Amino acid sequence: MQTFIASVVVFGLLIFFHELGHFLVAKRVGIMVHEFSLGFGPKIFGIHRGETRYNLRLLPLGGFVRMAGMDPNEEEDKGIPIEKTFNYKTALQRRR
Repeated sequence: MQTFIASVVVFGLLIFFHELGHFLVAKRVGIMVHEFSLGFGPKIFGIHRGETRYNLRLLPLGGFVRMAGMDPNEEEDKGIPIEKTFNYKTALQRRR
């Protein structure tokens, strides 16, 4: 059981730092970040700070950073300045 818990913790740390990289680069190049989440599935806990919602979700199998402009059909991106969206940025800025 200790090995399982240790594996989940180590895997969670790897996911956290990976997603943190996406988050920090997006912020650095001026992309609005709607959500930073660790895990998938139902939300366990969440707080809203500034323009971003930070969530901890039930299944610790991954994570994601939801940026403005990544989904062209997303209604939430209406009214956001175009220069703060993912698709407005250059290819180099999107690859960082």
